[in-house]
Amino acid sequence: MLRAGLPTSIQIIEQFREVPPVFGDEGELHQVVVNLVTNAAHAIGTAAGRITVSIWCAAEAPGLPQTRGDGPVVYLAVADTGCGMDEATLDRVFEPFFTTKEVGDGTGLGLSVVHGIVIGHGGTIAARSTPGEGSRFTLSLPPMNQHQPTVLIETAAA
Repeated sequence: MLRAGLPTSIQIIEQFREVPPVFGDEGELHQVVVNLVTNAAHAIGTAAGRITVSIWCAAEAPGLPQTRGDGPVVYLAVADTGCGMDEATLDRVFEPFFTTKEVGDGTGLGLSVVHGIVIGHGGTIAARSTPGEGSRFTLSLPPMNQHQPTVLIETAAA
């Protein structure tokens, strides 16, 4: 679906390894991927570029975001060869309504929504970027067997 909406000058590279299922809302996690890939495409613009989407699982991954549980972590990363961001921009990237786009080109809510969804699923997200070289967003999610519900919902008697 995403390929159809991207310029043909952008190559999509998929690096998918087998991972355990994660406990989450399929629609929300789909929105995370769409927002990250869309932002990556905007960072590349009309130039030739690459978006790499990776999924893998690791028991320990120094330097990568961890979840709140112990054991293996499912990672999803979206990296691009776009314009990159400076440190000041990177510090604010998940703030609601923060955008580097021209007025009318974006709301500044995409990455804020992504952050909220990932945190709501018990995960974490981190961003790395270098101006002129691109950006990489890496999120971690606990596998289904690690998910502990934080809210119990009781049904009313009929």
